[in-house]
Amino acid sequence: MIEPRIYRAALLPVLLAVVLVMFSLENQPRPLAQGLAADALFDGATGLAILRDIVAQAPDRRPGSAGNAAIAGRVAAEFRRSGFSTTTDDFSKGGHDLQNVIARRPGASRRQIVVMAARDATSVPDATTSAADTAALLALARVFKGRALRKTIVLVSVDGSSLGDAGARRFAEHEDDRERSDAVLVISSFGARPVAEPLLIGWSTDASRPDITLRRTALASLRHEIGGADHGEGVFEQFARLSFPLGIGAQAVLLKRGTEAIRFSGSGELFPARGDSELADVDVARLGQLGRALLRTVSALDAGRRLDPPGRYLVVARKIVPGWALSTLALTLTLPTLIIALDGYARLRRRRQPVAVWSRWLVANSAPWLVGIAVATFLALLRFADDLPAAPNPAAHPFGVTGAISLCLTVLAIVLAWVFGRRRVMAGVWGRGPLPDAAAPGASGVTALALSLAALVIWALNPFTALALVPALYLWPLATLAAERGRRTGPLLVVLGAVLPVTAALIYVEQLSLNPLESVWYAFLLVGGGYPGLVSSLLGCLVLGCLTSVLAIVAAGLRRRPQVGERPSRSRSIRAPGGYPERGALGGIESALRR
Repeated sequence: MIEPRIYRAALLPVLLAVVLVMFSLENQPRPLAQGLAADALFDGATGLAILRDIVAQAPDRRPGSAGNAAIAGRVAAEFRRSGFSTTTDDFSKGGHDLQNVIARRPGASRRQIVVMAARDATSVPDATTSAADTAALLALARVFKGRALRKTIVLVSVDGSSLGDAGARRFAEHEDDRERSDAVLVISSFGARPVAEPLLIGWSTDASRPDITLRRTALASLRHEIGGADHGEGVFEQFARLSFPLGIGAQAVLLKRGTEAIRFSGSGELFPARGDSELADVDVARLGQLGRALLRTVSALDAGRRLDPPGRYLVVARKIVPGWALSTLALTLTLPTLIIALDGYARLRRRRQPVAVWSRWLVANSAPWLVGIAVATFLALLRFADDLPAAPNPAAHPFGVTGAISLCLTVLAIVLAWVFGRRRVMAGVWGRGPLPDAAAPGASGVTALALSLAALVIWALNPFTALALVPALYLWPLATLAAERGRRTGPLLVVLGAVLPVTAALIYVEQLSLNPLESVWYAFLLVGGGYPGLVSSLLGCLVLGCLTSVLAIVAAGLRRRPQVGERPSRSRSIRAPGGYPERGALGGIESALRR
C-alpha cells in the first residue's frame, strides 16, 4: 500500500526539475561575423540567364526522365569548368534511375561546407523551384571559381527530391566525408515570389534542430540582403514542432542523421503550388537576394569556428533552454502518474476486481485505430505507389475526389472495426452476456496504468511529446474517478487533458495554411506514407485507445449519475495503513491533491 504522502514525495522531484530548468537557461551565442559584401559576386540576372537555358534545354525534368539526365550532365560539365573535382552517384528509387552530382573544391582545411540543391522537377517547367535552385547552384560555382577559401566547398545537385528527398537521403547515408561537414545549406525555391513566411527552415523529422549559431548567422545574412526577415517561431510554435516533429525538405532528412543543415527557402516552409512554376513567375530580385544571403553565410562559416552538432533546445525570451533540462522535467512529471497507477492497480488486485477483462477491453478499444492506420497505408500505397514522401508537400497533393474516397473508406473501416470487430473480441472474452459497467474501478485502473506506461515509452523516444501528454496523464484518470462517483466534471477534464496536442495540431494547420478537410487529408498522407514509424504508430493507437476508454468510462458515469434530490453514491471507504481512506481505484490521487 502506497500512502498519499508517498504521492507527495513522488511530486517533489518536479520542483527540483523546475528549479533546474530555471538555472539551465543559456544566452544565445553571437552569430559568426559577416565579412563578405556579396553584391558584386552574385547577380540575379546571371542566375535568370542560367535558369532560362535550363528550362529551354529540358522543360520536363521529372525523376528518371531524359531531361533530368541531360541537366545532370550539364551540371557536371559546369562544375568541372569552374575548377571542381566532380563525381556522380547513381542509384534508384521507386523504379526511377537517379543520379546525384557532387563537386568538390579543396581548401586549406579538410572541414567542408556543403551547398545542396534539388535538380529534379515535380512539374513542367518547374521554373521557380528546381530550375531556379539549380541555376543558383551553378552561379555559386562560378563565384567560387576564383576565390581562395579556408574550408573545402562541396556543391551537390541531388535527384529524387519529389521521391521522399531520395537524393539528400542518399548523400547523408553514403557520403564518405559527411562527418567533416560543418553545415549543409539547402537551396529551395529561390525563384518563388516573396512570401511572409519564414525564409529559414530548420525543422527535422525528429526533435533535433540545427546549431543556434548557424541559424543566427544565416538570419544575419538574410537581414543584410532582404531586411527584417524571419524572426523565428514563438515558444508555443517551437514546442508544438518539437513535441510532434514534422520536417519538410532535405534539411529534415539531414538533421535526423546528425548532419548540421538548414534550408534557405524563397517560398517559406512549403514549396510553390504546381501552377506557380512558369518562367513568368520567377522573381529575379528575390533570386539575387537569396543567392547573396547564402553566399554571405558560406563566407561566414568559412572564416568562423566549427559548429556544434544538431541538438534539442527551446528558445525562450532570447534565452536557450537545453533539451536535457526539459527532458528531466518531463520524466519527473511522468513518473508520479506511473506510481499512482501502479498503486491503484495493486488495490484492484487486492479487492479481487476483474482486471484481465478490462485489459482486453482496452486492447479492443485501441484496435480500430490500428485498423484505420493499416487501411490508410494500403490506400496510400495503392494511390501513390512508392512516390509518396514521408512528409509530403501539401500543395503537391491537394485534396480532391480521390482524397474524399480514401478518407471515407478509412473512416468506414474504423467504424466497422469498432462496431463489429470490437464486439466480437469482447464477446469472446466476456461471453455473450453484457459487459460490466465501464465506470467500474477495473476499467479506470487498467486505463490509467496503460496510459502512464505508454507515456514512459514515449518519453524515451521524444521527451517533448511526453511533456505534451502530461495534462492527459493527470486529468484523464481524474475524469474516470469522477465518473465512478457519478459526477459531471469528467468531460471537462478530458478536454483539458487533450489541450496541448490539439493546440499543436491547430498550430500546424495555421503554419501549413490548411482548411479542416485539407488537414484531415494531410494527416492521412502522413500516416499512409509511414511518417510516424511503426513504434510511434502503435503508441499513438494505444493513447487513442486510452482516450476512447476514458470517454466510455465518463459516458457510463454520466448515464448512471444520481437523479435530482438523490445523494451521489460513494464507494465504501477503506481505511488504509496510516489512517488515509482508500476510495476507488484511483482514490490516492484525490487524497494527495487534497493534502
